[in-house]
Amino acid sequence: MSSRRPSMTLLFWFLTLSQLVNSAKKPNILLILADDLGYNDLDWRDSRLHTPFLRSLAFHKNSIQLNNSYVNQLCTPTRSALMTGYYPFRVGTQSGVFLHMEPTGVPVVFPFVSDNLRALGYKTYLIGKWHLGYCNKQFLPTERGFDYFYGYYGPQTGYFNHSAAQMHRESGKLAQGLDLFEEKEAGESKPDFTKGGIYSTDLFSGKAVETLEKHDKNDPFFMFLSFQSVHPPLQVPKSYEVHCSAFKPNTLRRIYCGMLAAMDVAIARVVKALKQRGLYDNTIIIFSSDNGGGVEFGASNAPLRGEKDTLWEGGTRTNTFFHSPQFIKKFAVRNEMFHVVDYHATLLGIAGMDINAYGDGINQWPYISTGIPKLRRFQFIYNIDEHGSAIRDGEYKLIFGNADKKSTENTGKFRLYRISTDPTESKDIAKDNVAIVARMKNKLLSLANFSRKNVRAPLSMYGDPGKFNGTYSSYWCTI
Repeated sequence: MSSRRPSMTLLFWFLTLSQLVNSAKKPNILLILADDLGYNDLDWRDSRLHTPFLRSLAFHKNSIQLNNSYVNQLCTPTRSALMTGYYPFRVGTQSGVFLHMEPTGVPVVFPFVSDNLRALGYKTYLIGKWHLGYCNKQFLPTERGFDYFYGYYGPQTGYFNHSAAQMHRESGKLAQGLDLFEEKEAGESKPDFTKGGIYSTDLFSGKAVETLEKHDKNDPFFMFLSFQSVHPPLQVPKSYEVHCSAFKPNTLRRIYCGMLAAMDVAIARVVKALKQRGLYDNTIIIFSSDNGGGVEFGASNAPLRGEKDTLWEGGTRTNTFFHSPQFIKKFAVRNEMFHVVDYHATLLGIAGMDINAYGDGINQWPYISTGIPKLRRFQFIYNIDEHGSAIRDGEYKLIFGNADKKSTENTGKFRLYRISTDPTESKDIAKDNVAIVARMKNKLLSLANFSRKNVRAPLSMYGDPGKFNGTYSSYWCTI
């Protein structure tokens, strides 16, 4: 891994090389990301749930399932890795998530994959969750490579009122405001007060359909459909709970099941629109989640250990599949490891770029489409942070410090697990494998030298919705 910092010259490099890409019609790309979806939270893992459309796509003859697909432990780290192609510890997003009224964002020195796809001729759309910074115009989606954005900027909102509360601890004030915006022009953010009472899953699928209907079919598109589901708060129209009779009424798992069912219907609606517009055959559909589920809010990561905001497998391993009638001809399950940091290079590969790697990630499209693996030098980093770090090397996983911030008993300790034979991380084998621990420890510590300072910042009342007509608007920080 190089110590050289990325720069905007990467984007200019793509602008120059865009003319060299295969002139054949480029595939459309629809990337669907669920929020806080547990490893066990699809109906082919828990048959009491109801996700029939996702199941039909995941097991379709034109689909590839990734059996060892990994993300980071939280929303902002995962989304920053996806967009930049760099591990969060290299970007400064390794610690926690951006909050409402937080004066920060992903450093603009890092071009986003939307920037580079647009340089290759793609129309780029983001529908749903952003969560990568909004306080300054330069952090807004349409300033970071998207032609159009409709959704919310922060970590969570109400599914019906599209508003969020944020406590400012220093002042003791509780801020409350709308977080639902549309950007049609670069950096021009406008709140939408007209959607109160409309369930966000339905709202975002509707906006996706509307965008596809307006899209010029002569241009390839990249649509990032970033659902709010199934992140807390647990809210869903009662009509979707009809599919969840296996769970007792008014339980968290029952409501969570209804939220999943609603997302399944929404995804079916978008794919139907692709077919009606004649875009389906030339589209590659990708489905995944940004991290593991939170068990306190109805999710399950069984049989894996841990949950959201932990470095255990339950916080970082997710369900991922690629589907395309034109570019995938036979169903298969791929067992080599895929990490969210690979998306940047992989999407550029799908777009026709002859590229092996970008940033910290590698182009996995040749492996996904053909089955011929392209292995990493040392596999991947789960995260490097002052609270806890972890690295993967083949079948071995080394954890230093806390894998779970709820516990402090293992601070300063190295733990080793053999994931191939112990996927639930039940036995620490560090004492019996000193040489493996030493090798992986040295690698982890050497990479830590390339960490970027954490970009998190104390909340600021300059972002108080009271100053912006009751909305979590932008244009109030100066970084």
